[in-house]
Amino acid sequence: MKLAIWNTPAAEFFLSGLTSGAVITDLEVERKSPRACVSLLERGDVDVALVPVIAALKDEDHYDLIPGAALSTWKYPFARVVLKHGLSEPIQTVAFDPVYANEAVITRVILREHYGSEASFVPYPSPTVDQLLHAKEDASLIVGMDSLLVRTERYSLDLGQEWYELSNYPMVWGLFAARKGTGTPDMVHALRALAESADEHRSMWMQAQEMPPVLHEFFTDDLRVRLDDLAMASLTELCHQLFYIDVIDQIPDLPFITLPDDEEGKESDE
Repeated sequence: MKLAIWNTPAAEFFLSGLTSGAVITDLEVERKSPRACVSLLERGDVDVALVPVIAALKDEDHYDLIPGAALSTWKYPFARVVLKHGLSEPIQTVAFDPVYANEAVITRVILREHYGSEASFVPYPSPTVDQLLHAKEDASLIVGMDSLLVRTERYSLDLGQEWYELSNYPMVWGLFAARKGTGTPDMVHALRALAESADEHRSMWMQAQEMPPVLHEFFTDDLRVRLDDLAMASLTELCHQLFYIDVIDQIPDLPFITLPDDEEGKESDE
């Protein structure tokens, strides 16, 4: 099985399951940007990819979603909205890098539902962090490791925490998917095994890492790798929010592949 997964710290933790006990034969891993992972899957260069949640929900007819594993968080230090004037003035415009369309849509939902702001988003192609922070817009969306490095006195919103405060569920950032009609039980078993192994050996993995306190807290308390009932409830709520703002034209019937009845029973007993 060929797997494309994001080249981010959260995804790297998921892959720690490979070295902490999960036995998966014939697995090849490509570490790429979220956009590149989608492209590899669409071209058929990989069998499974971690797909940004908005893309997975908008294009659900293209995918078989794999149950059992996902990337979700209670907080998320890798995506935040830096506000020029804090919350004292309406947030009408947001500067962002169009590469991060997934996070931009989530920002739009948060600002609309949590703060009553119908913001417009202004793209800055391939911007530096400094360009985004000094943009004329009311707010700037900063994503990735740069979000950890930014030092500013401005008020900022952690998108993961904001979604939790809005919905009471963890934010689901990525879903594992195969091309439509190609999902198999073996994919389910492999990804579940990785998620379970990573979870079970989380403390051991963290002891081998050097990280600042904010990341220690994130990996200890906030990062989740299983697609459980809380993550599914979050996806349902997100689908409704995306429908309300016309990102999707109907509430999708999420196309998770199912295991044969005997295998489902075995999974539930474990």
